[in-house]
Amino acid sequence: YVVETGHTRVRDAEVARLGQVADHIASTADAYVFRRIVDAAVIARVPEIRRAAAEGSRQPIDTKQIAAFDEQWQKDRKVPAALAGVLKDPPRRFVSDVDKQAQLYREILVADRHGRVVAASAVTTDYNQADEGWFTQALDDRRRGRITVSDVRRDESADVYAFDISVPVAAPESDELAGIMKIVASSQEMLQGIGGLQLGSTGQVMLIRQDGSIVFSRQAVAPGSRFFGADILKERLTASENDAQARISFRSRSSDGTDRVVAVARSRLHESFPNLSWLVAVSMQESELVEPFRPMVWSLMVVIGLTGIAVL
Repeated sequence: YVVETGHTRVRDAEVARLGQVADHIASTADAYVFRRIVDAAVIARVPEIRRAAAEGSRQPIDTKQIAAFDEQWQKDRKVPAALAGVLKDPPRRFVSDVDKQAQLYREILVADRHGRVVAASAVTTDYNQADEGWFTQALDDRRRGRITVSDVRRDESADVYAFDISVPVAAPESDELAGIMKIVASSQEMLQGIGGLQLGSTGQVMLIRQDGSIVFSRQAVAPGSRFFGADILKERLTASENDAQARISFRSRSSDGTDRVVAVARSRLHESFPNLSWLVAVSMQESELVEPFRPMVWSLMVVIGLTGIAVL
């Protein structure tokens, strides 16, 4: 009984420690994303950006011309001569300079309220952004707009992880919606806290979604891979859905057949951005988790044995 009680206490203490690590990483990831959102909102208030969006929005809407520009843009993979200012005028140079100097952004573009690109750090895939999901979501009610943030994705060609931040751009003389700015922000700094953390010899940290899909893991995972404890995680999330502060921990068998103890922390980003259902899962092989208890067991057994001999 004494050994079993001690084993349970040691295990509970180590699980609590894993939970603290998960909480810290989740808080750090949240802070990183919110800092990038604040940066984007500040850039969107720059007078040059606001003027470019407002001037673009005042131009007549010619659907045939927009379609022609868009087709030429995509075909030639360069800005048509009639739109040369998109990459050369002062506001466009400002966007490009921010993109180059910050080293945190993969791309910055500004579209007027009708979806036409008016400034960009580099040639975008197309001219007309009106049918893009990020644009329509940020446009919202077309009066004030709203900030949106995409999930993290991996850019295979550049071998980097990034996410999109879309921010309404107000007209310079008022708060009237003049356009939308999108920043593609690097996730490298945020994910370093996950990829660079070393927990013993078997510790793992993953950024996952509530459906069990993996956002990022230091260990190589195939596209579409799921967290090994996804089914149990779903059960625990359902059981604690009315208590957002509830601690989640459980035992699950990984794909290599080892039993692992898992502690999970919730990201708070979903409170502002429901599409970001991120969780941080920290796990360790159970055998390593209780390793500190083994010397105590042997010492206890020796004491019990010597006591028995002395009594005899």
